Amino acid sequence: MKKDSLNDILPYFSPVDWIAPGIQPMGLSENFGGKISVHKETETISPDKAEVILIGSPNSKSADATRSHLYQLSCFDGQEKVADLGNFRNGKSSVDTRKGWEEVLFELGKKQKVIIILGDTSEAIGQTFNGISRLEHPINLTVVSADLHLVNDPEDPSASYINRILLDPDSQLFDYSHLGYQSYLTDPGSIELLNKMFFNHVRLGELRSDIREIEPYFRDSDILAFSMASVRYSDAPETRLVSPNGLYAEEACQLARFAGLSDKLSVFQLFDLTKDESVHPVSANLAAQIIWHFIQGVFQRKKDYPFSPITSYHKYIVNVPKAEHEISFYKSPGTERWWLEVPYPGNQYERSIYVACTAKDYQMACNGEIPDRWLKNYQRIC
Repeated sequence: MKKDSLNDILPYFSPVDWIAPGIQPMGLSENFGGKISVHKETETISPDKAEVILIGSPNSKSADATRSHLYQLSCFDGQEKVADLGNFRNGKSSVDTRKGWEEVLFELGKKQKVIIILGDTSEAIGQTFNGISRLEHPINLTVVSADLHLVNDPEDPSASYINRILLDPDSQLFDYSHLGYQSYLTDPGSIELLNKMFFNHVRLGELRSDIREIEPYFRDSDILAFSMASVRYSDAPETRLVSPNGLYAEEACQLARFAGLSDKLSVFQLFDLTKDESVHPVSANLAAQIIWHFIQGVFQRKKDYPFSPITSYHKYIVNVPKAEHEISFYKSPGTERWWLEVPYPGNQYERSIYVACTAKDYQMACNGEIPDRWLKNYQRIC
């Protein structure tokens, strides 16, 4: 199906007619809902003009509840380039729904839109990945979730969406990172599998010890799937996983802003918004604030690598005997963000040779230690 205009995908979505954007909360002269383009029965919008596209999963009450809070938050420069297309319509069958979802994600990705997805479950993440995979470039996927359970048989119906992506021999997946997991909620075999595949995983305690070290994972990602169940119960009381431990609300918003600032990231999927038909206002409000911080980050992007040539950055070469290689680091003179270079035979995936990192990785190399970001990428591609 070939489409010249994104207007052609609007019939896939139910208009957002249940709410009237523009209600101003106390203390705000202008709000988010009054500044964005909203697909309504009474109003025609053009998704082609938007840079950020917001969509909800089919019949998602949690997506609607999130909108009701998001629309009332304050506005900022650039948000007039946001379009809310509404919730995706179910097809005549589950197969039709899946194919339609993948088609829409492909068309949006082809137009280089930043896509925000509000969903109830993780099921659509695999379909989102399949839709973006049709763009035929290697994909880096990051998941923020409190638990991680993988099975060894991808044909097992209990296999998770992550497992199906990881073990698919035809998958476009290049790198995978799982952030914020809690060890007592995670199968040790799942961590072992990630280690065997040289993929990344970061425990909640490690994430919390220095949250700034997490930013490079987002800077390298194409797709971020963020589970609301990664947030502790007191801050998000109505999600799939009820746990006293997890991310604090402020940390979730900070991670979302890191993701928004990533010049490379094109899909932000927020899922596990609710575990049943009820939608707790605190959970919906936090989901709205997470989305708000992500969008704010998008409009503050600096167009660093891969939009700027890495060769224009300051280069530092460190001899690391343990690696039997010199490791080259690059530092952006504008943002002072860091990358390291991994030797890739044949340069098959040119855009993945330079891996986002921090000054801490450079200091490790200067001290004779191999940065974990360098080692895992080197082991995986060589």
